[in-house]
Amino acid sequence: MQTIAFCDLDDTLFYTGRKLDEALRSSTAALDRIGEAHSFVSRHQAHLLGTLLAGATLIPVTGRDPDAYGRVQMVFDSWAILDHGATVLRPGGLPDRVWQLVMREALEDQEQALRLAAQAAGHISDLMHLGCTVRLHEAGGLPMMVVVKHPYALQNSLDTMSQQWALWRQEAGVGLRFFANGNNLTLIARGVSKEAAVEYVLGQLRDDSEDQELLTLGLGDSLADAPFMNLCDFALTPGDSQLMRGVLENELEQR
Repeated sequence: MQTIAFCDLDDTLFYTGRKLDEALRSSTAALDRIGEAHSFVSRHQAHLLGTLLAGATLIPVTGRDPDAYGRVQMVFDSWAILDHGATVLRPGGLPDRVWQLVMREALEDQEQALRLAAQAAGHISDLMHLGCTVRLHEAGGLPMMVVVKHPYALQNSLDTMSQQWALWRQEAGVGLRFFANGNNLTLIARGVSKEAAVEYVLGQLRDDSEDQELLTLGLGDSLADAPFMNLCDFALTPGDSQLMRGVLENELEQR
């Protein structure tokens, strides 16, 4: 039986420097745009990574774009899922052409909505003096998502932005997917998801595995990771992750 581990990266296999005390750092995990150490692996994460590498094929499932993924200091030699699922790389690092065509069709249909959403977020921030930054991210040359952040992670500004942006979307009839993760407010094109990309890659792996059975693991920390983790046989999340807090903060009916 072959083991496949679909792994989120940030806040799962490593942390940014501000989230991990220097005394707990085992090694550098990723660099910033100017080549300085930015993210780090804890000793526990390093042990987990070594354990997985000894017995499983690791497939990154990350929101990082190809440039940010290229700054990750870990080596993955199988498939890779980037851009929240908009980009799939085959073993060897080349984009999967079939998935490119699927995503191009989805993104072309939503290009105008994404551009309008970015403009609206900028106007809301300026008019209400929220101090937020707005970035329109692309995949394959087409708008893929809008990300709003606050440089000092002011929760009041982010909460106000979230509320006002929701009102705008309702009035404009924009059906983009919304999720919030830490300091990020994100609108992303429908059809773009880690879950859809993992399902596609799983299909390719099963076709290639002939009669060998696959055992699949899903590793992630955020609520946005839960759908792709649920496709796997087993799911693993860090303690005190957004996903764990979401479970523990809700009174779930036991059946």
